This record gives sequence, C-alpha cells and structure tokens, in this order.
Amino acid sequence: MRRKNGLQKAGIALVIACSLLGFGSAVMAAVCQPGKLVVQVLGSGGPELSDQRASTSYLVWVDQKARILIDFGSGAALNYEKSGANPADLDVVLFSHFHVDHTADFPALVKGLPFTGYNKELRVFGPAKRGVFPGVKEFVHALFNRDSGAYAYLADYADPDVSSQFKMELEEVVAKDKEVKRYTIGDDVRVSAVAVLHGPVPSLAWRVDSKDCSVTFSGDTSNSDQALDQLALGTDVLVAHNAARENDPDEVARLLHMMPTEIGRIAAAARPGKLVLSHRMKRTLGHEMESTAAIRKNYAGTILFANDMQRIIVGGK
Repeated sequence: MRRKNGLQKAGIALVIACSLLGFGSAVMAAVCQPGKLVVQVLGSGGPELSDQRASTSYLVWVDQKARILIDFGSGAALNYEKSGANPADLDVVLFSHFHVDHTADFPALVKGLPFTGYNKELRVFGPAKRGVFPGVKEFVHALFNRDSGAYAYLADYADPDVSSQFKMELEEVVAKDKEVKRYTIGDDVRVSAVAVLHGPVPSLAWRVDSKDCSVTFSGDTSNSDQALDQLALGTDVLVAHNAARENDPDEVARLLHMMPTEIGRIAAAARPGKLVLSHRMKRTLGHEMESTAAIRKNYAGTILFANDMQRIIVGGK
C-alpha cells in the first residue's frame, strides 16, 4: 500500500510539474506512437576537421515530413540532400547559438532552397545578441545586407529588409533565468526554448512537441545552472552533447560542456526513453565506455551514440 501511494504521489507530482511547464496532463497521459516523430542526425560532430563527421545539425520529421532543422553546421547541407527531405516541407530553423560549427551551412540553405521551388516564408529562431555574439537578426543581416554583408550580392534576394523573393521571419528568443519560451509551428507543432549556459555564448536548448511525442536538444551547455532540467522533463528523446570527458583536463571544455555524470543526472530526472549522445569530438570519441559508465550511475535507459545520417524513432523502445 505504501508503495502504491508513493507511486501515485510521484505521478501526480510529475503531472503538476509538466502542467507548470506548459505541456499539460493530457500530453502526459497520451502515449507517443513510434514513427510519428523521427529525429535524423545530419551532423554528429563539432568544429574539428579530422573527425570524419559533419558539424552539428538535426532534422525533425513529423508524419514523414522533414519540417524542422536544429542548427546547420558545416557538412549539413550535403547530408540534408542525402536525407531525402522535401525542401518544400521545411517550416523552421532553430539555432542554439552562433558558433561556426552550428551555423556554417546556413547561407547554402538560403541560397539553395529557391532552386527547389521553395515558395513560403522560412521562420528562423535564435538567441538575442550578447557581447561579440550577434542575435539572429544581426547574424542574418551580416550575411546578406547590401552594404556590408558577406554575401551582399544576394541582398535583393535574401536580405529580409529588402527582399521580395525569399521570405524569412526572424525571431529572437529572449529568455530570462530558466524561463521557457513557447512558439507554435503550423497547427500541430510546438517548439520551446530555454536559455542555457555555454560560457559567454548566448545559447538555447530546444524542445519539439508534436503528435503526443517530444524530443529535447540540449545544445552546447555546461548546465551548471540546471536550466535544461525543466525543459527536458518528460521528453521521449533527449539529445545531449557529449563534447567533454568526465574530469576533462581541458578547462575550456569543462566550462562550455556537460560532463557525462551531468548528462546522466538530467536523464534520470527527465526519464526519456532514449538518450542520444551527439556533438562527439575527438576528446570523447573512443571513450564511449567511460562516458556510458558515468551516465549509468544515474540513468538506466537506452543510450545511443549519434552518427551522421542516423534516424532515431521517437517513442517505443
């Protein structure tokens, strides 16, 4: 009887927590049907040139349509083509931050989409400006504005201020201490963001909810403020960046990225059916057993190490 009461209390607490987060008890009661949501890894690496991996990027398929891109680092454009995605289905690009290995192929996407007949407005989300790092509006204008843009020759086509051809809606996410910002994409997708700590870099973690399924992307973060915990609560798949080893001797790595024990702690609280480790760098490649052992101290679920072009079914085992 005590065990039953304890489980009932735990379930009630989880429903309340998710209601506060904004996902609601109805979502918690629903079961994610495998295949309604699929995550495809376009890039599982970081900024290195010798890891044989594309840099960070993910594609989210909703009912077999590739509608959401999370980051678009170097190599992602080619893998996007290889994925078989229909560009006409793309609704939104979600940037976690503006490091090169998360953004380098974005100009190629903007230039390439109209060659496919893309004729709708592309929504582009990203963090706001801080220090030397631009916000999403400044980032796009720095690429395409006619006065000083890196690709000024595309201004008439791609500068959101003057273009009548390629339409972009730029939305800066200003999220304060652990505040979750929510947006709707079409009538069946919700994306949510929270600001996370990535050293001095303004950064976001993202969550996608659709078809009673959810996937959370940690982005690059140390999570020393535990901002990711709330966003990931109850998610079906957690994509966490495994860019640093436990007790990594690289001080910068420890400042910018989560240790495996921290990934395990978050996964234990969020209870995803699958934990996907991505943004794999040379300092973590070859140390998968070590990372797994550290994560297993807290999390007993499925652990997958991401590779380019891998497809992860959301829901089920």
